[in-house]
Amino acid sequence: MKIKVNKEKCSGCHLCEMVCSLFHLGIINSGRSAIHIKKDDLDTSLNTPLLCRQCREMKCLDGEEGGRHQEKKKFIWSYKRAKRCPFDALTILGGNAYHCDLCLGNPQCIKVCTPGALTLSK
Repeated sequence: MKIKVNKEKCSGCHLCEMVCSLFHLGIINSGRSAIHIKKDDLDTSLNTPLLCRQCREMKCLDGEEGGRHQEKKKFIWSYKRAKRCPFDALTILGGNAYHCDLCLGNPQCIKVCTPGALTLSK
């Protein structure tokens, strides 16, 4: 299961960021969300939601011991893993990286994305 992004539909409302941090941490803080909206003000003016792509071969976990399947289920990671992501998809705040765990199978961001920029793909 993956979250598919259609940046042409993103309105830049940031509801996905808010619901992510609220669901996982009980606070609204976009800096502590596993999804973040990147706005291209200078060129296309598009808003692009960035989050973990749930890669089959997770470069972010290279060189680490432990089960990748278990690590994919965790929301808070070490910032070092984010540095290894080739897509720059993990939000870093302090010593933590925020990783999309798909809300344990029920992604909340998709529920609040009224423009339909976020959809679930299997």
